Amino acid sequence: MKLYLIPSACSLAAHILVREAELNVELIKVDLATKKLPDGRAYSEIAPKGQVTALTLDNGELLTENIAVLFHLASLAPREAFLPATGTLEHIRTIEWLTYVATEMHKQIFWTIFNKQAPREYKIYIRSLLPARFAHINQQLEKTTFIAGDSFSIADTYLIWALHMVELLGETISPWQALTDYKTRMFNRPSVQAALAFEQSL
Repeated sequence: MKLYLIPSACSLAAHILVREAELNVELIKVDLATKKLPDGRAYSEIAPKGQVTALTLDNGELLTENIAVLFHLASLAPREAFLPATGTLEHIRTIEWLTYVATEMHKQIFWTIFNKQAPREYKIYIRSLLPARFAHINQQLEKTTFIAGDSFSIADTYLIWALHMVELLGETISPWQALTDYKTRMFNRPSVQAALAFEQSL
């Protein structure tokens, strides 16, 4: 399998999961500016959407969209329960938090702030929504060790990426103690440290 990534993009979530599950996946950088691969080919030849996260399977099929890729990678390491069993409340909670990060953090906030065409005034407004998002996540983490429950899941990999984006924006989460403690624990995980170091070296 091959995982196509852009350093610090949402593909970081899948990258962390690959390392956490110790999966045999080749990591391939996509140049953000040119949308080309290291061998000079256009990334669109692999993924017509031109976006990460993208995963090519051993049979040549292409899988895209961050949550779908996370689901598939988790299915390759079922003993680790990165995605709790279907039919359990834990499974639904994981989907709930994946959706929250995808909609309330990723697409609404980060996509807008980093969109060069978005009006400045709108970016300021969108950025002002972050404290309310932090407060909501903090409230959950006051009750659980991980975002969706008591074990590390694919929802955590996505939230870790979101917290990495918060760092890049220079925002602080220090007023929210449970969230701050969670970030410290997550960023100290070997898989997270290795993924961040690898992407920063590209």
